[in-house]
Amino acid sequence: MKTIEELLENMGYTRCEFCEKYSPAGTTYMINSENYKGIYWYYETSEFIIDIHNFFIIRDFIMTSSPDISEYISLISTYIITANGEWVNPYQNMTSNSMFVMDANKKDLRFLLHGNYPFFSVGINFKEKMIENWLIEKLNINKHEATKIFLETSTEITKPISKLAHEILHCTMDSTSAELFFEAKAKEWLSITLNEYMNKSKEDPLAEIDKNAIENVAAYINDHYAFDIPQEFFENISLMSGTKLKTAFKQRYKMSITEYTQRKRMNIAENLLLTTSLEIKDIAKSVGYNSPSRFTTLFKRYKGIYPKEVKAFGDRMSPIICDCKKSTYKK
Repeated sequence: MKTIEELLENMGYTRCEFCEKYSPAGTTYMINSENYKGIYWYYETSEFIIDIHNFFIIRDFIMTSSPDISEYISLISTYIITANGEWVNPYQNMTSNSMFVMDANKKDLRFLLHGNYPFFSVGINFKEKMIENWLIEKLNINKHEATKIFLETSTEITKPISKLAHEILHCTMDSTSAELFFEAKAKEWLSITLNEYMNKSKEDPLAEIDKNAIENVAAYINDHYAFDIPQEFFENISLMSGTKLKTAFKQRYKMSITEYTQRKRMNIAENLLLTTSLEIKDIAKSVGYNSPSRFTTLFKRYKGIYPKEVKAFGDRMSPIICDCKKSTYKK
């Protein structure tokens, strides 16, 4: 079996001994390819790998094949700080402030990342040993159900996992202190996911007729996201009272109707910022906001970055990502 170092080097990465951007307990590699450039940091134990991807995507590219990583890890759970792309199988929108889950044993790995945009994430790659110890032996969960647990809780755990991810990013520990810190974070990441899954299993499932009604409401929002739609209209679509509608919608989508609408608007706006020459105020209007300041506030909340920063990506040189004085990442 190849080492992770050999795998990275075969993919075009180069070891960076001098980068001080993340904890010195981990290992940093850098890459400068025609599609993306940046650094990859990781910390490995016998049960997990914590990693950080900090790339700038230069141009749109589709990944249709990748090295077999099932020898190293079993399941990937990643918090995406900033990104713009799509994972094809199973479909997941790779967008800012969201969770991404992948079964490392799947062979058909395909995804698209859009150019002139950063890809910045923190993830826990769980090895088979940790899955065996905590999911299979202790909780008697079928091995094939592990990915399902992470996928079904991805929306609910985003906020608490975001906190963990930023704690990992800002860790400067080395040696034994780092070992204790990262082990605690990996276990906390898993415990948050399992706790949410257990809570979901206790919920009364929506009746099929109610589920279809709520999905009709969501479909209408998807097609009319730029309009201010009154609550009463949604009640008429779903044939539900206001209270039942709010409860059922949150149970189905794990967010309120208002948040669902705002997230839809911000996703559309993000693509417009990247792919058009429209001014920010015009993009704000196109997705339903007459106030550019209100739009900016919401965009920062959901994407973790200001609209003007996204707009600037296509108009400037890609940023220097590595702190190492012996390495530069200018175009």
